[in-house]
Amino acid sequence: MASSATAVNNSPHPLALPPSFSPDTLDALSELSLVLAKVRAGIQSSSGITTEPAPGDGVGAPGGPTLTFKEVPGATDGLKHKLQRARAQVRALPDMDRTIADQNEEIADLEARIQRQRELLQRLRDEASGRVGREEMAPGGDQMEL
Repeated sequence: MASSATAVNNSPHPLALPPSFSPDTLDALSELSLVLAKVRAGIQSSSGITTEPAPGDGVGAPGGPTLTFKEVPGATDGLKHKLQRARAQVRALPDMDRTIADQNEEIADLEARIQRQRELLQRLRDEASGRVGREEMAPGGDQMEL
């Protein structure tokens, strides 16, 4: 019995994300903001504008890393490749080919199923509490008191 439970627990969920797919795979904003901060620092340093960096922000500090517009394509290559890998992984996810109409139909079916289950549970509660049983019994019939 324990071996069958272990076999069930070891099989991945059919809709589980691939192990290589993580939130970091989709996080492009933090990398992009770093590149833009370096470009901004480069623009400010070339025009002689000095500003105090935000607390804890070493980017843009005098002597800190800066980028020129010519260096931006090279600095964003990693980001571009990261987005291409993420796009490929998203396309490989299950059910990505389903239309919105298919999804809405499934949602309606699931909502109807939930409603039927709620009605069944309510009926079982009523029967367990004896409300339905007492109403349906004819007067003078055999009844067991709780």
